[in-house]
Amino acid sequence: MKNTRTWGRRTLAAVMGCMLATTLCAPAAFAATAEVYQPTTYRVTVYAGNQGTVSLGAGTPAASVQLDPLVELNGTADFSDLAYQVEDGKYYAKGIRIAGLDNVRSDRNTDTVDESGNPVNFEGADTMLYAVPTADGALANTSAPITEDTDFVVAYGILANRVAYTVNYVDAETGTALADPQTFFGDIGDRPAAAPQYIENYLPQAALVLLTLSQDETKNVITFRYTRLAEGTTTVQQPSGRVDVEAPDGSTAVNVYTTAPTPEETAAAADTATATPAAAPGDPANPIEAEPLVTDEGTQILAADGTPLSTPDTESINDEDNALASGQQPGDQAPVVSTAWVPWAAAAAAIAAIIVFILVRSRKKQANEEPTE
Repeated sequence: MKNTRTWGRRTLAAVMGCMLATTLCAPAAFAATAEVYQPTTYRVTVYAGNQGTVSLGAGTPAASVQLDPLVELNGTADFSDLAYQVEDGKYYAKGIRIAGLDNVRSDRNTDTVDESGNPVNFEGADTMLYAVPTADGALANTSAPITEDTDFVVAYGILANRVAYTVNYVDAETGTALADPQTFFGDIGDRPAAAPQYIENYLPQAALVLLTLSQDETKNVITFRYTRLAEGTTTVQQPSGRVDVEAPDGSTAVNVYTTAPTPEETAAAADTATATPAAAPGDPANPIEAEPLVTDEGTQILAADGTPLSTPDTESINDEDNALASGQQPGDQAPVVSTAWVPWAAAAAAIAAIIVFILVRSRKKQANEEPTE
């Protein structure tokens, strides 16, 4: 009788073990046979927020709009048709940003001010704004790389804090304008990044300039100073905005600067930006000292007077106390952790509990049935 009960307990345990093994293996088998979802396009939505509405082209203003067509994989969102309608006269639209970020920094701001009374931001990365309105009613920075479904929201500024900043493009030797100046707007304490325009056979002293906006608009000046290249040395602008320089001997310096930096390039440049004095009117900031610019064959790139030119670098004006930015790409977020295994784990735990309960009860029953000596 005792052997029979022992055999019965072992059989029950074996059956329960098989059931448990089958349950635990089911998710792996399911994962092996299920097809992995592969999106073919990404959805990009722009939300207007609380102060107005948005529209695309001549479309009806609404609380949100979705780009149509959808963005292809590893594609670029185009916001050139975006239009803002601000309903509260105290505000203005600064552009759009990734939903969930601050208008200025993606981490936090502080109440600290510098010697001029301007706000100082210490932690976090500069928040990239897209579809930024310009003084002529157009939009700047209208392209954003997209790596997943992405939501943008309109960033608003308060008109009382709104200031203008001017970007000049001048000949470094004569000071004459090589292109019309451009005017943009931002809030006091913002730190916009400006890239140079392409001017044939000229090289700017900086590839990017970061400027902390002051309440005094006379200080909000970015001046790109261009040096004329030596005769026979030419510039070539690529469709991407990159500018190459070709020496008379046929050798080339590739990607010397770009007129259309990506957000990642802007953030990376800000990490190594060199602080320079503010560019007062008529007295632009000094160029960054750097190694002479050479081609792939080692030929130095020379100015018209024979002086070796340096590779344009990044300047950071009025920003000596601010933490510099770190890169962030739209849609570049941590992947969502799958929770498909949770129901299976719960079922396995329940079965294990039942097995333990049955074995304990069987043990107690056996003890009660054992004959006493």
